[in-house]
Amino acid sequence: MTSDEWPAAASQDPQRLEEARHQVHSLVQWLARIERSYGSKGNGAMPTLEWRDARNAITTHPLGRDLELELRLPELVLQFREGGEAVSHPLHVEEHSPAHVEAWLLVELLHRGIDRERFSKALPYDVSGLMAGDAVEFSPEAYENELGVLTAWFSNAAAVIARTGDKPQSGQQQTVTVRPDDLSLEAAASGERILGFRTGGAELPEPFFYIRRGQGGSAASPGESVLPISQVPARGGQDRVAQFLKGPDA
Repeated sequence: MTSDEWPAAASQDPQRLEEARHQVHSLVQWLARIERSYGSKGNGAMPTLEWRDARNAITTHPLGRDLELELRLPELVLQFREGGEAVSHPLHVEEHSPAHVEAWLLVELLHRGIDRERFSKALPYDVSGLMAGDAVEFSPEAYENELGVLTAWFSNAAAVIARTGDKPQSGQQQTVTVRPDDLSLEAAASGERILGFRTGGAELPEPFFYIRRGQGGSAASPGESVLPISQVPARGGQDRVAQFLKGPDA
């Protein structure tokens, strides 16, 4: 799949796609917990993560000593990186439960010499509907196609959001933020606008792009602009999305 081919939402099984999204969203919470416990931008507040397009990965911000934790898509592999290099002992989550993920994280923190007493599972939003405990297991192999579709959407969306958002300082790349509470991608733009993408939600079951004002609020709040992915052509969709994100005055 090229960088500007958009899998059609209508051609996907919505239930299987939601189940794949559910697994990704559940795993992302462990990154959010690590970020909130140890990240320089955590400080007990609403955690945010980053999208790294080169590796199709969702990552924490630096945790100190140039350390970060990432979740790679579509394989669903958790791994720490130190000094920009992947460290040993990645966790391929196939047939592993959330309880196993927690145990792996605690062992890795111990190996990295990080104070485990600071680790907290508490998050400032409701995660009661996501996977927890040891009674359920992750199964990326069973959802290989759906996870590939989600990865393509994330990668394409991140590229066009970064291209359309505020231009960073010379020599830096635009950061695309991942909100773990609703699994959305966002970047700031001029006029106090936030450009975003979600793979679906209560407001709209299919994936959609959105524009909202200010730093607060949630994606697709009443009165915000929304572009469903069903209105994005399968080829050449980035131009259509960029036009929408630039606003009606572009």
